[in-house]
Amino acid sequence: MVTKIVDGVKIEITDKQATDEYLWVDSDAKKLKKIKEKRADKLQETDWWVLRGNMTEEQKNYRQKLRDIPKDYNSSKYDELLDFKTHAVWKKPSD
Repeated sequence: MVTKIVDGVKIEITDKQATDEYLWVDSDAKKLKKIKEKRADKLQETDWWVLRGNMTEEQKNYRQKLRDIPKDYNSSKYDELLDFKTHAVWKKPSD
């Protein structure tokens, strides 16, 4: 058995669970989950553009590119997408 801390509480997990968690740390599934979380945040940040009712073409294209991430990028591009500060897909146009 291995112990791990969850929400400040020590719990015991099996060796298999520990191995599965270790393998999950750098998996494509974990990377995609982070990317989708960031995408959801970015879409939520710009929802007010939609509610305002007069989005520019640049704003529409930005939101569409965010929605298209799973289709446009395969797992070989996940590391690039995780560079949230410099990858072009994350650069928001002006309000």
